Amino acid sequence: MRFDGNLAWQQAVRLCSANKELLLVLAGVFFFLPGVTSAFFLSGLQEQMMRDVAAANQQDPRAVLQALGGIYTQIAPYIALLLLVQTVGMMAMMALLTDSARPTVGQAILLGLKRLPTVLGVGILLIIGYFLTALVFVLVLGVIGALLGATGTGMSGPVVIVVAIGTAAFLAFLIYAVTRLSMTLPAIVIDQIGNPWHALRRSWSLTSGNTAGLLGFYLVLMIAYVVIVSLTFMVLGTLVKLGTAEYSKAYFTTNGLVSGLIGGAVSILASAIIAAVHGQLSGQFSGRESLSDTFR
Repeated sequence: MRFDGNLAWQQAVRLCSANKELLLVLAGVFFFLPGVTSAFFLSGLQEQMMRDVAAANQQDPRAVLQALGGIYTQIAPYIALLLLVQTVGMMAMMALLTDSARPTVGQAILLGLKRLPTVLGVGILLIIGYFLTALVFVLVLGVIGALLGATGTGMSGPVVIVVAIGTAAFLAFLIYAVTRLSMTLPAIVIDQIGNPWHALRRSWSLTSGNTAGLLGFYLVLMIAYVVIVSLTFMVLGTLVKLGTAEYSKAYFTTNGLVSGLIGGAVSILASAIIAAVHGQLSGQFSGRESLSDTFR
């Protein structure tokens, strides 16, 4: 089936409109509250990070990186926990939007929790795949570099060009792979696939023949997201600075409040978009009827 980005967007908007009350509840529980809470409790670490960066020798990049690395090492467990919570929230939203049994909020959350082990399995497979792919690219570039060096010409320019081309090729492959695997989460939730490998294969199959269309659709959404969020943060960030001391506990907490609101809104729209794209690619709806009607 040929992917239609305009149709996917229309279906996503309809899904949001038809389920907005329940989606707002889930967004508040899994995105807004965790975001604000983490910002409040981690504000001390954020203050310390800004002091360490300011105290580090700005002319020595290593000093700045060491200062940042020390703080991020402390924050990493909280970020990982927050990511898990938000993943459960995304799956709960997706279940709420697409499950024909019309689950309650509690049932949708329970479904998200049940699918979390599969998501973790997918994450492990993706990490392994990333490192294996990176290893192959490094080995190939190493062989090419050795062959160029064996010519005895000492041409550093061609080696640099080969490395640049290889790096660009690796990044292009990653973008291609991410696009092809973008339906993994709905494969787990909507198609109810519990095997991580099968979920990845399902996504790869669904996106076959539509990579360019999906990539273009995602890029447009990403650009719009960056522009809107940047402008929002610019305006609200200025208001926050006017009302609180910069880099204070109140500053970071208020900033977390803004981030939580934006994150909640984005999560609702993202869940609906992913569900709509999956519904179109899997043929679970045809024409221009609402996805919510299809799953009822």
